[in-house]
Amino acid sequence: MKGKNIFTKSEIAELRSLIQKRIRANRSEQKSIRNKMRTIGFYGKDDFNVIDMQPIDFENLILSGRIKILNGSITKETKFKSEDIIPFKKIKTISEKNSSEIDLKKFIRFNPLLDSDKIIPNAPGNYIICLNTNSYLPEIGLTCETNTFNKLVVIYTGIASRSLRTRDFRQHFCGNNAGRSTLRKSIGAMFKYKQVPRDKDPNNGKTKFSESDEVKLSEWMKKNLTLFYQQNDCPDSYEEFLIAKLNPPLNLDKNKTTVNQTFRKELSRLRNIK
Repeated sequence: MKGKNIFTKSEIAELRSLIQKRIRANRSEQKSIRNKMRTIGFYGKDDFNVIDMQPIDFENLILSGRIKILNGSITKETKFKSEDIIPFKKIKTISEKNSSEIDLKKFIRFNPLLDSDKIIPNAPGNYIICLNTNSYLPEIGLTCETNTFNKLVVIYTGIASRSLRTRDFRQHFCGNNAGRSTLRKSIGAMFKYKQVPRDKDPNNGKTKFSESDEVKLSEWMKKNLTLFYQQNDCPDSYEEFLIAKLNPPLNLDKNKTTVNQTFRKELSRLRNIK
């Protein structure tokens, strides 16, 4: 083993935080985060044969007993005893659980054009975004296969780690900064809106659209899209299921299906045009 498989509770908490940061970071930031994880003693690929570690993978390593959590601290002189290890009951890992536990019927419908955002909980959860009846995505020269949810075409699904109200409504539908919403960035790119620097530093590579285009984008999204949300305490564990189940064409990250692969590649190209 290149690293270790026994960690303190504080190390486990730090690793959870680092994994969350890594999956949302760019490539250069990911390398720095990975080095921090290795400093703690965690080598996902070498010790556990897991490439591109996701939160669900890490929790499964704990639940299966491959990673153990120690009461107290670790020093060079520490001698581990069985009673020092926090015991875990033999239970099914998250990926082994019946997918019916992700109850699609619990998603609540929200009309971005008419409903007040105050009814959306200021709490973590998952969300699904669909096209309204007789609404269509901007043309990019390629078609894509779609699935439906509540008889509406699904285009995107995401998670809110802290607040559904802030993330899935305000940042997506009311934001004036596509650089903070991958959904806005994708739709704006499909409209071929010109990207401009997002921050004061024009050389950091982060972009958004012009103020007028951001306004037009918000108006289009509110008129043409419907939002469904579900409050829950483990949105990360549901995200993989929702992407696999619904295969939303605008989900680029973590979407490994071959269906719509060409469409997603073209969308990625449009998003990278500065």
